[in-house]
Amino acid sequence: MPFALETYLADRKHAVEEHLFDSLPAAGTRPAILAEAMRHAVVSGGKRLRPVLCLAAAEAAGGSAADARCAATAVELLHTYTLVHDDLPSMDNDLLRRGQPTVHARYGEAVAVLTGDALQTLAFEVLANSPERRAGTVARLVKELAAAAGAAGVIAGQVEDIRFAAAPTRAVIDFVFQHKTADLFKAACRLGAIAGGGDDTAVDRLARFADGLGFAFQIVDDLLDAQEALTDGPPELSCLAVMSADAARDWARRHTAQAVAALDGLPGDTAPLAALADHLLTRII
Repeated sequence: MPFALETYLADRKHAVEEHLFDSLPAAGTRPAILAEAMRHAVVSGGKRLRPVLCLAAAEAAGGSAADARCAATAVELLHTYTLVHDDLPSMDNDLLRRGQPTVHARYGEAVAVLTGDALQTLAFEVLANSPERRAGTVARLVKELAAAAGAAGVIAGQVEDIRFAAAPTRAVIDFVFQHKTADLFKAACRLGAIAGGGDDTAVDRLARFADGLGFAFQIVDDLLDAQEALTDGPPELSCLAVMSADAARDWARRHTAQAVAALDGLPGDTAPLAALADHLLTRII
């Protein structure tokens, strides 16, 4: 019987959002505009893919989704901060996200910058509340997320994305895809595996899975954006600047195959992760 991915994703999204929304400042918390802007950024929707990956990785490593609840929430808070900052006038200058005004469009640029800052710091506060399954677990979780998010991770990818969006090389594409996208996928899976009590082998296998999935995800996004023939605004970095659509599809297939192969030998249930990898690829084939 095929894995019921849609049901799984809906159930896990609900579980993620319950804890995620509870982690935000209560409405009316002073300054009220900040609490409102943070909630606007987080509640506006999305698939919650990264936190769901975190929960699924905990199970694949032999633990439970409950073990990774704080880690999953932290990943989504940090991801949301990156979106708030990406939308700023000095970055992508987007006025809409998921059909809603972006934070800077609704609350102003200064509040948007501070909202992103607040979401990032809240991510680490929530992560620090993770259960300490063994001595040093929380410190390891914090270090993992900080490394993925910082100057050698997501921020590095964002800087190179801005610098070379108009005329990227293949080396730039590889760098940006790795750091801007795959690093946070990898952090989600590593955090889940660590929080779930997985051993080093399980953590490394799930990191390889997430690397492949992150690349495939970004390639597919570029292909879908090209189909929409987006022309407004400044140029956006795309792998289609350095390869054909057919070559990009082959590249996505290879990364997906590598991701699924990395799941072999894990002690827990890997069906959700394998099904998700295949599902992401079907958006373009």
